[in-house]
Amino acid sequence: MKIGKILAVAAVATVFASCSNEEELANVSKSESNAIRFAGISGLSDTRTTPIGTSNLTSTNFDVMAFMSADNALFMGGKHEAGHSDHGVKIVYNTGWNYEDKSQQAYWPTTGDVDFYAVSPAFTDELVYYSFAYDMTSDAKTITYATADEYKTGATNHDVMYAVAKGRNKANNGTSPVQMKFKHILSQVVFKAKTTSSILEVDVQSVKIHNFAVGGKFTLPEEDPKMSDWTLSPLMGAYTVKLNAANVKTNDAVVELSDMNSPMMMIPQQLTKWSTYSAGTAVPKHEADTKKECYLEISMKLKQNDSYLIGSATEYKTVYVPFDNGTGWEPGKRYIYTLIFGGGYDDNGEPILSPITFNAVTTNWVDATGADVNAF
Repeated sequence: MKIGKILAVAAVATVFASCSNEEELANVSKSESNAIRFAGISGLSDTRTTPIGTSNLTSTNFDVMAFMSADNALFMGGKHEAGHSDHGVKIVYNTGWNYEDKSQQAYWPTTGDVDFYAVSPAFTDELVYYSFAYDMTSDAKTITYATADEYKTGATNHDVMYAVAKGRNKANNGTSPVQMKFKHILSQVVFKAKTTSSILEVDVQSVKIHNFAVGGKFTLPEEDPKMSDWTLSPLMGAYTVKLNAANVKTNDAVVELSDMNSPMMMIPQQLTKWSTYSAGTAVPKHEADTKKECYLEISMKLKQNDSYLIGSATEYKTVYVPFDNGTGWEPGKRYIYTLIFGGGYDDNGEPILSPITFNAVTTNWVDATGADVNAF
């Protein structure tokens, strides 16, 4: 069975003005009216993974780099060093958006346009753990990032965003802040659950997703971000879903399996699902791992009325489900998959009762046209 809809997400609008080093300000008026200023607005919900929105934008610092439009000469930020992340001018919020280092206050040049680039979160040494880096100096502006299995490792993923404002100058910007529209480069993934029948009850203890790219390099596009803007790293991962409760139980009523306030942050990509029984024969799970085919690992009980079909009153059993993300995960979208329980597969790829099917939609992170997602 296949069911699925895919839903879109609004980009985060942020307004800010920008900054520059003192040594780069020759022949520039340093009057207050010539200062480059900034402010911020946004509109998304909060989670442990910290997707950025109206209520928490001010909790996240961001870096700004700028270049003269005519010749790409550096106007703001540190000079690029090969093999290292760029270091922009850090912008922080304390009763308003300000430069962390007041000496880096920027002023409009007397002539010429300026191209501004912002990256959120601001670079820190701690982010090196996530292979986080950005290169705004080269012709191809890029951000490198790797996600983590935060609910098993204690790491915290980040809602990585970028913003671009080109061709700005004192005349066309006036005394207003430079307006930047921040856009997300990651995808959110969460799960719901139900059974195929009202006489079935599923009790879910844990869910993991296997065999997807954990990181890569994102190239800033001219238009809205797309999955194809990512170049994936070869490293594959297995992440744990943070459940809505210690154990989630339901019959044919849809319930939230994931903690909806703590979505998985994933690199946008097209998954290849585990191929067991796609051609009518079993394919062992270890072959799926070798071929980098995606599946869910679910610790669960399933009973019909008072009789257990999977597991027992005292024991959970592991079942596996080939996982398909349809046309792929796009940046800035929240994907909601409803698992419809009626069975699954064992580690040899053989069916256990009727296989689980699932339904997928996306939600506001504005609805979009749906598309079917094949689970099997």
